[in-house]
Amino acid sequence: MIPKRRSSIFIIGLAVLLAIALTVGPATAAEKIRWKGQTCFGINTPLGKHTIVLWKDLVEQMSGGRMELTLHDAGEIVPGTKIYDAVKDGLLDFGLNTPAWQKGKYPAGDLFYTLPAGILEFNDLILWLYGGGGKELEQGMYGDELIVFPLGLTPPEEIWSKRPIKTLDDIKGLKIRAAGLSMDLWEKLGASVVLLTGGEVLPALQRGMIDATEFLDPSYDYTMGLHEVCKYRFGPPIHMSNNIFQLLIKTKSWNALPDDLKAIVERAAMAATFQGYADFWQSSIEYNKKIEEYGTVTSKLSKEDQQRARKLGMEIINEKAAKDPYFKKVWESQKAFIEKYRPYYNLTKFD
Repeated sequence: MIPKRRSSIFIIGLAVLLAIALTVGPATAAEKIRWKGQTCFGINTPLGKHTIVLWKDLVEQMSGGRMELTLHDAGEIVPGTKIYDAVKDGLLDFGLNTPAWQKGKYPAGDLFYTLPAGILEFNDLILWLYGGGGKELEQGMYGDELIVFPLGLTPPEEIWSKRPIKTLDDIKGLKIRAAGLSMDLWEKLGASVVLLTGGEVLPALQRGMIDATEFLDPSYDYTMGLHEVCKYRFGPPIHMSNNIFQLLIKTKSWNALPDDLKAIVERAAMAATFQGYADFWQSSIEYNKKIEEYGTVTSKLSKEDQQRARKLGMEIINEKAAKDPYFKKVWESQKAFIEKYRPYYNLTKFD
């Protein structure tokens, strides 16, 4: 038999442990961080699956369940073009969009993906973003308004047309759907430029409102049905090669995270970007074959035309740099990086 005094101490001890258990239980549950966000691309599309959906899954796995992310589909809470405002103003904890959509306020946003005519190619962009100060400049562009990380890479694009384009001179008079810096390039080449959302592209081609378009990679373009209305496609993508999007995070939500979860959120964005790019490419390979089998006529601009497009692209970028100080700052950073990086790169690549 346990003596009375020891029995009382034992009972008190059990009561204390029970009280601690009851206190710790709810606190631990409350420590789970729940964020709400939205994508500008459909969750079930390649642009959703290979970008923010993959990032969400990685964050929840890597955090061991300490973070729970609710991801709303495109347009569920706000229009895709308003995600930046929704995150900045605190309606969303996070969101995915493209820096090009903030070009009205931040013209330098056009520099955070590959540039026209191969001026800044995929390899240049990635090395500059992650090692040459690019992502720090992207954050600097927004200041304290929100937190930003690169998220989501697409394979190289192609250009579709209802008439054959064999040289740059064939572009004159073309009515083309375009966006970003490429709009200026097409205009310099004599084309009429129309800005359309993805859902408007195919109907515009069918109705004759436009007779050419750039949109995305073979998998996305084929799924949209561009091959059914455009008999021709050409490359290389002189308008731009690869898209890279951006993960936007509410500053208050970011600041509330402990350091280890901040690291997980950031590293998951990098992991999702490169894994998603590899997965996206598998689809590009498959659908490029389908496009060829369908009978689409494919051509490639000559080296001379590519150089001419590059010259025009440089003119456009320099003109814009003269008008906006931050655009100039980013462009100077890119140019300086290419000058340092290209000599060894050129030595090691095959011609």
